[in-house]
Amino acid sequence: MARPIRLCLFVFVVLVSVLGVVGLVAPPAAEAQKKILNIAAKEPDTLDPHSSTLGQSQAISRFMFRGLTRFAIKDGKVTTAEVEPDLAESWTLSPEGTIWTLKLRKGVQFHKGYGELTAEDVKFSFERQINKAPGTRYGVNLDVIKSIEVVNPYTLQIALKSFDPIFLLRMVGYQNGYIISKKAAEKLGDQFKWSPVGTGPFYFERHSPRDKIVLKAFDKFYGGRPQIDEVHWYDVPEDATKLIGLEKGTFDLLYPEAVTADFADQVKKMGAVIDRRGPGGQERFYINMTKPPFDDDRKAIKETMYPGGLARVATSCVPPGYFGHIPMEFPEHNPELAKKLLAEAGHPNGFTIKNYFISKSFFYPKVLTLAQEQLRKVGIIVELQVVDHATFHENIRKNLDPFVLYGGTRITDADPWLSLFFDSKEIPDPATGNNGTNFAHYRGIDDLLTAGRVERDVKKRATIYHEAQKRIQKDLVCLPISDVPGQWARNPKRVSTPFDPEYGEFSLHYSYNYPELLKVLK
Repeated sequence: MARPIRLCLFVFVVLVSVLGVVGLVAPPAAEAQKKILNIAAKEPDTLDPHSSTLGQSQAISRFMFRGLTRFAIKDGKVTTAEVEPDLAESWTLSPEGTIWTLKLRKGVQFHKGYGELTAEDVKFSFERQINKAPGTRYGVNLDVIKSIEVVNPYTLQIALKSFDPIFLLRMVGYQNGYIISKKAAEKLGDQFKWSPVGTGPFYFERHSPRDKIVLKAFDKFYGGRPQIDEVHWYDVPEDATKLIGLEKGTFDLLYPEAVTADFADQVKKMGAVIDRRGPGGQERFYINMTKPPFDDDRKAIKETMYPGGLARVATSCVPPGYFGHIPMEFPEHNPELAKKLLAEAGHPNGFTIKNYFISKSFFYPKVLTLAQEQLRKVGIIVELQVVDHATFHENIRKNLDPFVLYGGTRITDADPWLSLFFDSKEIPDPATGNNGTNFAHYRGIDDLLTAGRVERDVKKRATIYHEAQKRIQKDLVCLPISDVPGQWARNPKRVSTPFDPEYGEFSLHYSYNYPELLKVLK
């Protein structure tokens, strides 16, 4: 790397150490007789679980879909490291470690009369992603699969390219792991994204755009009919409006854009609780190694956005709670050194970044505004263009931003996390249509990722990922800001959950891994 770009890389890191009136009225008397769970969130971008980019989409997917395995309940908590049977009731692995034989649970029914779950549905669900069907986003998690063979309606064999230490974790009902109805997807085509068919405890009833999505209890759910009759998922973009609805009793659960100190205080004052689940999401900057970059003060951003215990300053590009995590070291916040390095890099008066695109949703505009002010102090001017979330996703995959602010969660292991964000195969390339998420355009750990995927010794495998984080640290390509748990506000007088509010249940995007266990109290 040329010295000016390398200095700019160092500078980037050294600077940082509703619905309205209609929606808030009481529900009709006829509906009041039913057990209805009212959730205020934001309208999902799609209901196809393999295509969504929003946390809201992943959250609502859990109500409708299941995977071959699920996160196990252990010691009163839903873990993110151990799995148990779900749609698959048992499995075996061949001696050489490359062929999995899975036996499906018999009698599992799809919603809306689409029949019994079979091995063909599983094969279809995975192959549409492996083959990168339009709109699907998580196929990289299934790249380890060489072939899928249907042995009989209840048995399938999945041959792997090589031994995979986390295969059963990849089969969890989350993102790529959800099983959909082949018959429904083929019949509905592009309409499937708003007419989804799964095997979960609730089925899709209707969607009123910019108003709400209605789910109903699935009488034939293999785990037993849920206690809740209907789930009403309201489109309420503003957190202030959500809070008003929670206080008035219009909403039972809130999926907030961001849990700020003010939000948490208001929830507490009205007698509601916040269910905090972790690992949640990590907010971070990816520094595009092909363009000169910059950045901001991590601790100041974290404390401004999430003071106290609402989040933690991130200690690594692999979040805590993920297998293979170790703390990383980052240069201390030092504006004067940053100015000196900028001058040495040929920018004594700083420089301007024009048309920097940022999403108007979630934490994005607030974090970027804080970063913008910090950068301005050393002469780096960032001219923001605030766009909708879908356009933001399109633009960062067109490499239009020289550094990318991004947040999210993945399966809680270093391999899928690092593979999605640092494998060279995931470098976005508009010329080829590659919509990957390696926004740093990094190529420095491909060998370690390959080695980790086939290593059977747990300690050796962890060591491989430790080395990967050390390389990322040395090359300064990723700057994690905050580790933020999944946090939902809940009216405990209306809705109960069997798990303790403080990290009693672990989460990935969705706050409630087992929504069929939620109960409406009155």
